[in-house]
Amino acid sequence: MNTVNELKKVLDSKRPLDPVTTKSLQDDFMLRYNQASNAIEGNQLTLIETRVLLENGITAKGKPFKDHLDVINHREAINYLLDIVKAKESLSERHIKEFNALLLKGTEKEIYAGKYRSVPVMIQGAEHIPPQPYLLQNAMERLIEQNRLDKENQTPALERIAKLHADFVGIHPFVDGNGRTGRLIMNLELMNAGYSIAIIEPTDRENYYNALANADKGDYQAITRLLKDSVQRSIERELQVIYPQWQKDYPKLAYEVAKKKEIAEKKREISLNKEQERTL
Repeated sequence: MNTVNELKKVLDSKRPLDPVTTKSLQDDFMLRYNQASNAIEGNQLTLIETRVLLENGITAKGKPFKDHLDVINHREAINYLLDIVKAKESLSERHIKEFNALLLKGTEKEIYAGKYRSVPVMIQGAEHIPPQPYLLQNAMERLIEQNRLDKENQTPALERIAKLHADFVGIHPFVDGNGRTGRLIMNLELMNAGYSIAIIEPTDRENYYNALANADKGDYQAITRLLKDSVQRSIERELQVIYPQWQKDYPKLAYEVAKKKEIAEKKREISLNKEQERTL
């Protein structure tokens, strides 16, 4: 059973939602997404500190100014993402460059904002070496074209989007902000395909980086699985709000979801035990 798509069908059966509920869910998800996407990159602001900053303009004592600016910029990039979805526009290089420009606005890297890099770079800790600058334009054009072809060929949406995200990060076209830009691209395409957004949690950072490393070698299974798990968490959260009794009405699906969580928890425990053994 494809639990993500089955859960999506349950969620879709309750659409259209009341505008107030829609706005409430969107605000919650975008706040959590903002904090998590920045935290993966080392931002120190907690979820509550992020909310207070965005709602009241109050900074967190002792936290770097850059962390606050990154959160504010990310909100602008998210608002731009929502505008694109509302306009039903297809992903383009213009959108990608604008995402990056918004993320780097006012930072020490602003000189590079929204421009493909003109220097070679390394991805810290990765074996993969991104393309040389003179190859970037063609690489990005191929990325967009391949995504379009995959849509035409009806490649399953979550597989297509996971590959798109991983390939973009592998190209690493900008001097800074590639991870956050890549996750904006990912969520733009998820929303365009009718899915809930994916929030890659900071606790998934190691698995996320390992999945991207596998994708660099042509194996997209791990990044696809991580994306599916993230989308499923978001759908389940939405159902808790708009259809709290869904588990009673769909017992077989609820059983599959619970079983999958149990398996994932066991794998997590094994992974933690192995990590502890390595540190002893």
